[in-house]
Amino acid sequence: MILSNEGIRAALQTGQISISPEPQPDQYTTSAVDLILGDADLFRVWDAPKFSAPGVKVELNLAEQEFGKTAFGYLTTPRLESDGTFILPPYGKCPLHFLAMTRERVCLKRESLIAARVEGRSSFARIGLIVHLTAPTIHAGFQGPITLEIINFGPFHVKFVPFKTRLCQLIFERLETQPQGEPVTAFQEQTTPAGESRLSRLS
Repeated sequence: MILSNEGIRAALQTGQISISPEPQPDQYTTSAVDLILGDADLFRVWDAPKFSAPGVKVELNLAEQEFGKTAFGYLTTPRLESDGTFILPPYGKCPLHFLAMTRERVCLKRESLIAARVEGRSSFARIGLIVHLTAPTIHAGFQGPITLEIINFGPFHVKFVPFKTRLCQLIFERLETQPQGEPVTAFQEQTTPAGESRLSRLS
């Protein structure tokens, strides 16, 4: 069952879920809540010169649990505009793909039997912008901001304004039964798009 806007508000009021900062009234649609682009200091792109050096071939073995650590070593901070915004060019020009995080930190308490899906917005999809690439599930028990994997397949140069762009929407669903165990994710309590977290710093 998908929660309506009133269902989301009720779940926030009773503490079944939390979103910080709390959404403003105009962030709600009938069955979702919009989330806003976060801090530009956390934007990441792939370091193109590292891939273009003669003889360089970076291969990732997806059967290995640690392939992400290898990949994330090639991330770098993108060049921002003088006003602190970021412009993603049309597909085929560098950078092709960038990572960003939501302003909001989301907590889905496991005992509340609520999971969520993060999706792009249709107005962005119609100009060719993929806001969240193939990994929409936010598991029950998740805590932290959400990392967005963004690709511009359209013909336009697209400007992203931190703390103002409503970049995605979160859809909440109730689980049939109580889940067992902890969420299987490397990104619990993530603080950067590379998956660095409060938990890893404490361990």
